[in-house]
Amino acid sequence: MQRGKYIVIEGGEGCGKTTQAELLYNWLKKLKVLCYFGREPGGVAPAEEMRKILLNSSYQIDPISELFGFAFARSIFFEKIVIPKMEKGIHFISDRSGFSTKAHQGYAGGVSFRIIDFVNQVAMRNIRPDLGIIIDIDPSIGLKKEIEKNRFGEKGLEYHQKVRRGFLEIAKSNPNCRLINYRKGGIEEMQEGMRCYVAELLNINL
Repeated sequence: MQRGKYIVIEGGEGCGKTTQAELLYNWLKKLKVLCYFGREPGGVAPAEEMRKILLNSSYQIDPISELFGFAFARSIFFEKIVIPKMEKGIHFISDRSGFSTKAHQGYAGGVSFRIIDFVNQVAMRNIRPDLGIIIDIDPSIGLKKEIEKNRFGEKGLEYHQKVRRGFLEIAKSNPNCRLINYRKGGIEEMQEGMRCYVAELLNINL
């Protein structure tokens, strides 16, 4: 059986990635395409508990500790959900991925890219995204839009400008990544662009 594809939707705070990922998942389901939707960190009980810790504004967590917290959640997520689904030929759509770790803990947090790449590689069992769609948004706009307040959203504009530069560099350096500009009120337009990329990957006729 052919392995399912690993598709990730990324972007800064307030870019609407969760909405877009869910729309993409629902579209594929309507087309009778075997697919599954999950989020990082989360998807399974221990990872969801780690999510609460990492996003809790009451805690002060340094970037290195963040890296290993996300790696813990990611490793369980891949072992229990991502890999079993993909081995059954199910395409996996993920809201965030190791790209977020590189943007946040690397470009914004200053942790060595070499360390981040190694930790991600181990946690993800050497699986890399078959397609990464990154939504680019100006942090000054995104932070105002973010509804779910958390520790990362409170890190300030300068931090998130570094995150944005990180995502742009990731999109530029990774041949499997595609960049989509955030459009205010353009949910359907953004979704249409994403569907074109996914259709190309999965050989779907639009």
